[in-house]
Amino acid sequence: MRMFAASIGTETNTFAPIPTALESFHEAFYAPPGLHPEDAKLCTAPLWVARRRARAEGWTLIEGSCAWAEPAGLVSRQAFEQLRDEVLGQLRAALPLDGVVLGLHGAMVAENSDDGEGDLLERLRTALPNAPIAVAFDLHGKITDKTMANSDIVVSFKTYPHIDMYETGAHAARLLIEMLDKKIKPTLAWRRLPLLSHTLCSR
Repeated sequence: MRMFAASIGTETNTFAPIPTALESFHEAFYAPPGLHPEDAKLCTAPLWVARRRARAEGWTLIEGSCAWAEPAGLVSRQAFEQLRDEVLGQLRAALPLDGVVLGLHGAMVAENSDDGEGDLLERLRTALPNAPIAVAFDLHGKITDKTMANSDIVVSFKTYPHIDMYETGAHAARLLIEMLDKKIKPTLAWRRLPLLSHTLCSR
C-alpha cells in the first residue's frame, strides 16, 4: 500500500485586517517532507497517525509538506498558490498511490479563492481520480459542495477546546485503510441546517 499525507491549515477571519502571508505559515509551523516532528500538531494528526501505522504494518507513506498559520485575515494569493502547488507537486511525484489522507482546517479563504480546501481537493482529485481521499477537519471548518464532491471520507474534531486531534486523525486514517481493504464503502451525505449561532456584541 502506498499512501500520501499532507496538511495545510489556517482559520481565516475575512474581516481581519492582518493578511496571512507565506511568512505567517513559516513562522507558526512549517515542516517539509520528512521533517515533521514525532508528535501531532493541530491539523497534522492524520500524517502522524499514518506514519505510525505505516511503520507498524509495513506499508509505504509518502509525506508531503505540512503548514499551519495562526488565525488572521485573507491568505495571500502567493501563499495559497505556493503551498497548494507544493503539495500537488509532491503528490504527482509520488504516483502511483493507493490513497491520500489530509489534515485541513476547513475555513481557509484566500485572496483568489473563497474555498481554499475545496480548491485543493479538486486539484488533488484531478491528479488522482481513482484513489480515495480522506480529510480531517477542524470543528470550525465550513463544508462546501466542492469539498464533498472531491472527498471520500470527511471527519472532524468533536471537542472544543480541541483535545481529540489524535483521535480524529486516527479516525480518518482508519476509515481510509478499511476502505482500501474493501471492508467498508463510505457514502457521504450532508445538508446545511437553518441555524443561527448566538453571538454577543458590545459597544
